[in-house]
Amino acid sequence: MQDGVLKYTSFRGDNGTSTKYNETTTANGDDEENIIKQSSPSSPSSSTTVSQNNDNLNHNVHSLNNSDNSINEKNKINNNNRSNNNNNDDDDDGNNNNSNNNSNNNNNSNNNRNNRDQDDEDSNNNNNNNNSNKNKIRGYNDNNDINDIFSINFSSWSKSKDNLIENGVSIFEESGLYKELNLSKSSIFNFLSIVASSYRNNPFHSFNHAIAVTQTIFLILLKTNLFNILTPIEKLSIIIASICHDLDHPALSNRFQINMKSSIAVLYNNKSVLENHHLSICLGILESEIGCELLSTLTVEEKEQFFRRVKILILATDMENHFTYKKQFDDIISSFSWDNLEHRDLLLIMFLKSADISNELRSFDISNKWANALMEEFFNQSDLEKLNNLPLTPFMEREKVVLHLTQVSFIEKFLLPSYQSLQNLLPSLEDFVQRIIENKEIWSNNGSSSSTTSSSPN
Repeated sequence: MQDGVLKYTSFRGDNGTSTKYNETTTANGDDEENIIKQSSPSSPSSSTTVSQNNDNLNHNVHSLNNSDNSINEKNKINNNNRSNNNNNDDDDDGNNNNSNNNSNNNNNSNNNRNNRDQDDEDSNNNNNNNNSNKNKIRGYNDNNDINDIFSINFSSWSKSKDNLIENGVSIFEESGLYKELNLSKSSIFNFLSIVASSYRNNPFHSFNHAIAVTQTIFLILLKTNLFNILTPIEKLSIIIASICHDLDHPALSNRFQINMKSSIAVLYNNKSVLENHHLSICLGILESEIGCELLSTLTVEEKEQFFRRVKILILATDMENHFTYKKQFDDIISSFSWDNLEHRDLLLIMFLKSADISNELRSFDISNKWANALMEEFFNQSDLEKLNNLPLTPFMEREKVVLHLTQVSFIEKFLLPSYQSLQNLLPSLEDFVQRIIENKEIWSNNGSSSSTTSSSPN
């Protein structure tokens, strides 16, 4: 095997292990100089694996069903039921007395009113907190704390899995989901732990990348004040999809899988190969004991809404369909309605797709590190393509890539237009657009640099 070449490996479910080889510095700061064998969780059962005939998971936004158009009304009812049933995350017996005779009805009614009054007070406090958090983001140039999840310069680079899990738990907490869905901290921790173990230790497509993307989603929702507009299920769906969107990524693209006729390319009929694989692993985790614990407070209807959104969000991260989604979103901006389910879903899709390629929102130093990491994966894939006599992917060839030009081109073609479209609907994202422009200018003036590349995630 040649030095620096990723070994072509099997996938989770093929033989229970995933193997890789590289001599690069990965996102968690480790130097891998040997073949590393990682134990994988049990492969998802056939009932949770996305089938080869994936018509029922069509991720074209125009094919979405409208079964939950009244989600806002139903969500209020579900939240009230949760509030009455369990005012303490760890108390399973909070509403046992609801079955008492009518003599207790007045007390129950008073308690319910008190709960509602408390909820109103807490809601006002949450609104104030959201506004305070929003102000923190607005001044992102004054905050260079890479450990602050409220900072635009947050960095998951070189962090340990334990630190990343801690960041993930904080995002759940600050998003208000603990209270809104009565989620327990232990269930979040357990879920994030198994997700972290299901990512490979790649230079770019790693758990570090997943947390970076999730924190970007968190920033977007804060900056636009959408934590006060989106339903709890919408918020839970996009955060879970962000964390899980690249599970078990092999650091080899869809094109490579198809040309190599890999097991997952055959399984998914060459359609959104990696995205279907990521989703399959995600569903396996969500339907495991740990996943069921995480979702245990959701109603049946809420679970249906949640799973539908997670599916369309993860599948939408296939860059092959980027311009299709971008056009669909641009077409609805002038008529966007929060009462339209398809509009809301498409907005969430654009959030995740934009966050997935958002390293240029960070300081130039941070974005530069991620760009280096991605180029290592690209170069390794190109070396493998040559070794296996496969068609070469042009923007991955060591000998032909002009790094600073590639980065500028990607920003101009993909990243900047995506955020400009979002800004057209949500003007408060102007600061994000300006940061991208600033970094593009740095790349443009750095023609002698050999440390950057495109930030495409596939």
